[in-house]
Amino acid sequence: MSATALLRIPTAFTSGVETPTAPVREAEPPRLPLSKRLEEGTAAPRREAEQTLFMKGLFRGAWGTGVYGQFVRGRHYITYLQCLLEVYEALEEALESQRTHAAVGGFVFPELWRSHAIQEDLTCFLGEDWRDTPRPLHLTTTHVTRIQELVEEAPHLLVAHAYVRYIRDILSGPMLGNMVARAFDLTDGEGIALYQSVGPSSLEIFQRRVSRNMDALNLSDDQMREVVQEARLAFRMEIQLSDALSRGALGMRSPDLGR
Repeated sequence: MSATALLRIPTAFTSGVETPTAPVREAEPPRLPLSKRLEEGTAAPRREAEQTLFMKGLFRGAWGTGVYGQFVRGRHYITYLQCLLEVYEALEEALESQRTHAAVGGFVFPELWRSHAIQEDLTCFLGEDWRDTPRPLHLTTTHVTRIQELVEEAPHLLVAHAYVRYIRDILSGPMLGNMVARAFDLTDGEGIALYQSVGPSSLEIFQRRVSRNMDALNLSDDQMREVVQEARLAFRMEIQLSDALSRGALGMRSPDLGR
């Protein structure tokens, strides 16, 4: 054996000290999908929107079951439908204008278009001349203006408003439709077209489709946080509308039923 071989030093050591190795990088946690962020981030305002005084009065008899109670209930449900029509017309126009937008187009579902259904319901309650009934535009000005602003300033936030309507009117549609039908003694599906976008048997499939498309939208983490915040705002607008309607209901005077 040569002297050179005897003096060979192992490559992993130098003077008994280990050669420093590169630090092991921990794998980044998977990115939370938008559908989950919205579900968790809007839980509180969503519950509040479902439990407003107006909704309780509409479906749980707070205005009584007599003639006057039904009068109040019907009058304010009609006003609610008129307000929803304003919001849906603005939202549908906005979504249609952004159909090819990378962060919006995947969430444009025909099932979300409910303005024509609301018109059917107004026809049921008011007759063919329902358009002659004054609309309470002052109750929806803020909401409609916000939607119109987003078209120019931040189209990706339109997803938040579409999500709120999906939660309020489609996901809860079969249940709400039954409650409205019982409240006003409606039969054969009349007056509840708004809530018949997706039938009970197809709701779970549609829900998976919505979540899949939502999670595939081309949004950064910052943009997803903005969508969640905007959805909270949209729920708050819904709550404000219900509060305004309940204040109006409590302030109404009894009609002269004996005339």
